[in-house]
Amino acid sequence: METPITMITQAPLVHNSHPRKKPGRTTIHAMLSERLSLGEAAKLEMRSLHTKTPVSVLQELLSRRGITPKYELVQIEGAIHEPVFRYRVFLSNEFVATGTGRSKKEAKHAAAKNLLELLVGNQTPEQANSTNGTSANTSTIDVTNQVVSPYDDKVMGNPIGWLQEMCMSRRWPPPSYEMIHEEGLPHERQFTIACEVLKHRELGMGKSKKLAKRMAAHKMWQALQDMPMEGSNLPQGFEDDEELSAKVQNRYTALKDSKIQTLTSTHSCKVSQFHKNLKQSTGEKLNELQNVNLNIKDFNFVEFLQEIAAEQEFEVTYVDVEEKSISGKCQCLVQLSTLPVAVCYGSGTTSKDAQANAAHNALEYLKIMTKK
Repeated sequence: METPITMITQAPLVHNSHPRKKPGRTTIHAMLSERLSLGEAAKLEMRSLHTKTPVSVLQELLSRRGITPKYELVQIEGAIHEPVFRYRVFLSNEFVATGTGRSKKEAKHAAAKNLLELLVGNQTPEQANSTNGTSANTSTIDVTNQVVSPYDDKVMGNPIGWLQEMCMSRRWPPPSYEMIHEEGLPHERQFTIACEVLKHRELGMGKSKKLAKRMAAHKMWQALQDMPMEGSNLPQGFEDDEELSAKVQNRYTALKDSKIQTLTSTHSCKVSQFHKNLKQSTGEKLNELQNVNLNIKDFNFVEFLQEIAAEQEFEVTYVDVEEKSISGKCQCLVQLSTLPVAVCYGSGTTSKDAQANAAHNALEYLKIMTKK
């Protein structure tokens, strides 16, 4: 009987490095890319286009410089069963490109490819913003006007969204917008809108409210771009987490230890009777309140409230709050010496504006309570 022979083969040597990773190349490539100008680095990165998508190449190029390209779907055209998508990629006012494709993915890659070509100088801005780098024919809408600058304000991208993101990332209150002025003929209107972030204020003008708002947001975004976030350079009104936490803790402790009186049946009857009497109240000024538009510009709320108070025989007292609101505005409370006492809140740029706003809110309260 023959003894079976067992074949012993030597196992192949296994290297510790990851089989998919090319040792050293990625790190050296990245270091070299960072030292080059953006155009030269783009040329270097574009060598890998045969193995990577244009979106990936552009992302790797810009991420090393702390830049994030912004993509935006700007148009869908063509038949329902054969749509053509148009994407725009925005880097700065100088570097913008568009691309089209049968799918969103294809259009996005085309836009990224055109931006890379623009960065290395192979295309002009006009070519990078025509249909995939070719000149638009007579049947194609002018891309430069309709896609790259869809608004007449010549402001690229989405400044309103960018400003919102900036405030969120810096843990600031969101920006507030206020209609300031409107003038011109019906077909030639000019709007002015103010944008406020903390104590900063910028004005934007445009042929529509949307354009004016975009311009105001754009100006504010540019003004806050280079603002440092550290130490004493923080805008006044901003509190760090520790300071804010300490204030909240102190207020909570004081509130927890305080004894708040509950509404007894006697008090409840008084409140109910007050509302009933208010409904039944009559008077020339009180009747006028039901018909007046309280949103009219330049309406004197303080004076009108005082006239109603004199007619209905109650006193009006304004209490200015020393602390400013989180958005940096003056604050005020107005007290109506009715039974029970009614208190309304108001805020504004100045103490006088805050009082007017409080009086406005008090009039709105009385209008609701005296409605027959």
